[in-house]
Amino acid sequence: MATLTATLTLASTDITSDALSLSVTDSLTVTDPIIGLSKVAATTTGNETIILASHSSIRYLYLKHTGVDASDSAVTSTLEVEIENGKSFGELSAGEFMFVPIGQNSGSVAVQLEASANTIVAEYTFFTKG
Repeated sequence: MATLTATLTLASTDITSDALSLSVTDSLTVTDPIIGLSKVAATTTGNETIILASHSSIRYLYLKHTGVDASDSAVTSTLEVEIENGKSFGELSAGEFMFVPIGQNSGSVAVQLEASANTIVAEYTFFTKG
């Protein structure tokens, strides 16, 4: 088993009348299987772009909308993040990212991507909770 350190920082001086400064860090124990940093071109058909196959364990998923399509041209369309039944649980615009635990205690779940138009290159990696 290995350790993955995850840190989330939220900061702003003009979002409210008070400055926002929040930072949270956690050490996560991870094990195989692990997928290293990868890229995929998501299409407008979600089940064509499965990035995380069905599994019954908890996996930590990092996902980023790179802001480009398969030909490296800039895109403004959104990237839907769905579980295998096509039910969306996230939507990313160009440059946005997420880091989220995925899984359930009974049964299995897969993660697929769907571009709102054309193709979108997404960057991703996942780690299995140890």
